[in-house]
This record gives sequence, structure tokens and C-alpha cells, in this order.
Amino acid sequence: MIENNKIICKPLNDNKKRFLLGKTGTVELLAIGLNPSKANEEKLDPTSRNIEKIALQNGCDGWWLVNLYPKRAAKPIHLPKNPNPKLIEQNILLIENLLKSPKSKITKVLCCWGNHVDDHFYLALQALKILDCIRRYGLHLYCIGNTKSGNPFHPAPMVINRFFSGKDQIKLITYD
Repeated sequence: MIENNKIICKPLNDNKKRFLLGKTGTVELLAIGLNPSKANEEKLDPTSRNIEKIALQNGCDGWWLVNLYPKRAAKPIHLPKNPNPKLIEQNILLIENLLKSPKSKITKVLCCWGNHVDDHFYLALQALKILDCIRRYGLHLYCIGNTKSGNPFHPAPMVINRFFSGKDQIKLITYD
């Protein structure tokens, strides 16, 4: 783990999976994406940079990014048809441990997995499990907007530019 406002990534140096990415703060945002891409302990990608900016604009100086499924894939279509049960279990356990840690400073949860949640049967199930876990800790759920299908917008640059005219003033709204 890397501290002092450096990027924290679990596991380190792993191109096949990622359970956690982020930076510590005094007030933290937890973002729930779909699946991890290339961002790691050395470099953020455009989506994770957008999450960092959204966190700052909404009163959080720290942020964490977890995903519905931890397998790295450049595109959700490349996720496996059937999930690895061990990865699912490890993912839920990490999220639960993050939330119940006495060091946790998470005050807001950003749901941001987009419409590709419908591409694989297990992704929607994982969203329900993760949201249930989060609600047990009394945290409120937010998004930056909803798609026509009712899913929370993904903070990819294309979405941010198209629907918000850039990332400068994105305010969180309640997600049900």
C-alpha cells in the first residue's frame, strides 16, 4: 500500500485484476464502477481522474474506486460469461472490510457502473449485493445522473463531456 496522498492499488502490479484504487483523505468518496481497466498504483486513467475530480467537487479530498467485478478488461464485453466465484467473494470481502475499518472516512457512495451492467447476468447481481452491504453501514447512495435504462452514469470522459459539458461542476444526486 502506498500512503501520503499517493495512489493506493490492491493488488499491486496485477494486470489481471484490481479490487481497489484510490487516495486517502479526511473525507472520502467510494465509487462503484463496473470493472477495472488500466489505472494502477503508478498512473490513473481518464475515468479514475474524473472520479477524483468529482470527489473534490463534492467535498471529498479522498476517494476509492471499487467495481462490481474485479477482472480487468478494456471493454465490458470482454468480461467472462461466467464469473469466478473466488474473485466475487474477495471483492465483496474487500468492500466490507473497507467500510467497517475504523480508519474509514467514507461519507458518500457514488454508483457509476453504466448500462453495461446488463451485458452479463452476474453484474446486476453484484450491484445488488454491494448496495446491500453499503446500506448496512448507513451510507447514502449518489450518482451523477441516470441513463434512460435507469442505471447510474459511468464517469467516462465521453459521458462527462456529452451530458455535463466537462468535469468542472458535477454535483452528486441521490441514487435510489
